[in-house]
Amino acid sequence: MAKYDVSILATGRDVSNARLQRVMASCVSAGLKVELFSTGNKCDTPAGVDFHTVAKGSLAMRVTNALITPWRARGRVLFTPDPEGAIAIWLSCIIYRRPWVADVREDYRLLIEDRAWAKGLQKLVAILLAKLALFSSARADVTVVVDDWVRPLQAKKRLVVRNAPDTRFLPEISDPDLSPRALYVGDVRGSRGLWSMLRTMELAPDWQLDVVGTISKEDISQVLSWKEKSPAALRVKFHGALNPQESWKLASGAWVGLSLLENTPAFRRAWPTKIGEYLACGIPVITTDLPRPKEVIIETRAGGTVDFDTNELTAGQTAGILNSWAENPDKYAAVRGRARDQVEKWRSGASYDLIAQAIAGLTEVKR
Repeated sequence: MAKYDVSILATGRDVSNARLQRVMASCVSAGLKVELFSTGNKCDTPAGVDFHTVAKGSLAMRVTNALITPWRARGRVLFTPDPEGAIAIWLSCIIYRRPWVADVREDYRLLIEDRAWAKGLQKLVAILLAKLALFSSARADVTVVVDDWVRPLQAKKRLVVRNAPDTRFLPEISDPDLSPRALYVGDVRGSRGLWSMLRTMELAPDWQLDVVGTISKEDISQVLSWKEKSPAALRVKFHGALNPQESWKLASGAWVGLSLLENTPAFRRAWPTKIGEYLACGIPVITTDLPRPKEVIIETRAGGTVDFDTNELTAGQTAGILNSWAENPDKYAAVRGRARDQVEKWRSGASYDLIAQAIAGLTEVKR
């Protein structure tokens, strides 16, 4: 007999993951009984969710966890945000039929082009797994996608739930700190602007930077080397992974939010969630010149755009904007005022409750 309404199988993600937290909060608010299988710390689990810790390790362990977990789950409905989770649940449902939901939050195929390790045989295997994950996700009872263009484009029931800011995790609007401080929240890796941000701090000596997120394995050793050698190291604080509420507390007093993504196939089409969240906190944004972010910044004039041809060029232009704001308080105040004008708009677009409603509907079918 099922003990929970929904089992969230997120063995490839940390419990602090932002979208995962939003989904759990929506499920709890809808009165659903929830269990979670994930890596991370129990203290980051929302009230009302039973947490089962999963060991974090190699890719082989991640796949093994994904294959085992559906058989441990005691929910009427299964939910997964992981590509390997979608494959595992689809396979398990051949034997033990339960309604399930796949949350496809990225285009798996395009995302491979964003990974430094994706070369040769590894890339070929990753492409095959991505295709199988999309095939499986399309066969879920409900397939949630993060944007209109994200695959699978055809599914039993396809639901678009964008990564809009969730006010449950955002702080009150505040004035900027006395000293200039930049903020980055998200995946921490080279393609997400890591090296451009660190070089920017070297070129903007009056600024500090808070970096929230887990540093990718490929970049850890280089980050440690940078911290040992760079004159800007004491002005950059790496916070690691934090739950959304703790992450966005750092937006209070921040002068600017950074989104210096590189020009990869996935990023050329994507909408970086953090930009909407920065604006929902009333802070200006500096973003690389990607189509969708550029359109928002041009329309709102609540920040600036920089080129993405090289890390040095990106950093030089970003530092130029930061230094001009630090030297001209009136100029910065005007930009911040335009950012604050965007707060209401960006705090009113979340639709995560649609996921909880879809899950609740499946629990009724299961009964």
